[in-house]
Amino acid sequence: MQDFTLVYQFRGHEHRVMAVVFVDEEQPLCISGDIGGGIFVWGISIPLGQEPLKKWFEQKDWRYSGIHALAISGTGYLYTGSGDKSIKAWSLQDCTLSCTMNGHKSVVSALAVSDGVLYSGSWDGTIRLWSLNDHSPLTVLGEDTPGNVISVLSLKADHHMLLAAHEDGCLKIWRNDVFMKSIQAHDGAVFAVAMEGKWLFTGGWDKSVNVQEISGDDLQIEALPVGSIASDSAVTALLYWQGKLFVGCADRIIKVYSGQ
Repeated sequence: MQDFTLVYQFRGHEHRVMAVVFVDEEQPLCISGDIGGGIFVWGISIPLGQEPLKKWFEQKDWRYSGIHALAISGTGYLYTGSGDKSIKAWSLQDCTLSCTMNGHKSVVSALAVSDGVLYSGSWDGTIRLWSLNDHSPLTVLGEDTPGNVISVLSLKADHHMLLAAHEDGCLKIWRNDVFMKSIQAHDGAVFAVAMEGKWLFTGGWDKSVNVQEISGDDLQIEALPVGSIASDSAVTALLYWQGKLFVGCADRIIKVYSGQ
């Protein structure tokens, strides 16, 4: 990350990689999931190996696509959001399936973890909350929203605040599981959300990254537009790290912007 040179490429997936997570433990790991249901665990200690440390596959069903989202709990579990409408908890010790969580009516497209809670977003337009202790359901957000079903494409959980990006360009903000505000963030689907302090970054189909300043309390939230960054193609991924915003684009280019 000092000079952004390519260090290594992991090869092994036969299908499109949909999600990647990092496991920060004594042996650091990179875990990737693909649309065919493959889950690959890569060691990222020096020296880097050509083969995954472990790999396994979800049970194949021709009716459904594979993995769409990944999340790490910090309690020894890997969570996968799948095309079969379920969330699965896998033990990182022996890669066995520990639990399957059902409830969504369509693809589980986004996962996030914060303060002992697993959040799952779906194409069915809802967000479900699950306890990390026993994987029991806690509540459902967005189930009573009137109108057409608008898919959830991305989630960002930050302690008491939850941000949900939707297919229609809308960003919904929840605080302590209470709906607070809806923002028309983009003209078209919002694929990515990142947050650093009071700064909110969103990217989407309209080839732009929008920046907003979030303020407020438990009673109301305000979002003040600050600016935007134009892109040559749709923005599909965002990451803010050490004063820099990394922007992944549909044209296979990653751009880095300095926030200093």
